[in-house]
Amino acid sequence: MPNLPTPPKEITLLDIHQAVESTNLDDVIGIHERGNHTCPVARNIHDVLKDAYAPVAKAMSDSMREVTLANMLADYRNRIGVKARQLEQ
Repeated sequence: MPNLPTPPKEITLLDIHQAVESTNLDDVIGIHERGNHTCPVARNIHDVLKDAYAPVAKAMSDSMREVTLANMLADYRNRIGVKARQLEQ
């Protein structure tokens, strides 16, 4: 395994997502831009959904902080039948 500047147990799934994805977690939910400004629903739905989805986005990021690269490597090794070995600090 290549040397990482940070130990796998300190690299979270959120860190990985932020390093490789071009979108932030708020965009994962997929609230599209405001539509027809003359329609009262279209004019307000963005803010309504943004407020409603805020706790969902927070829960997702909190959950992703709990999963580490070390966790995923151990799971991968178990799935391919290789006994998970102790990762270096």
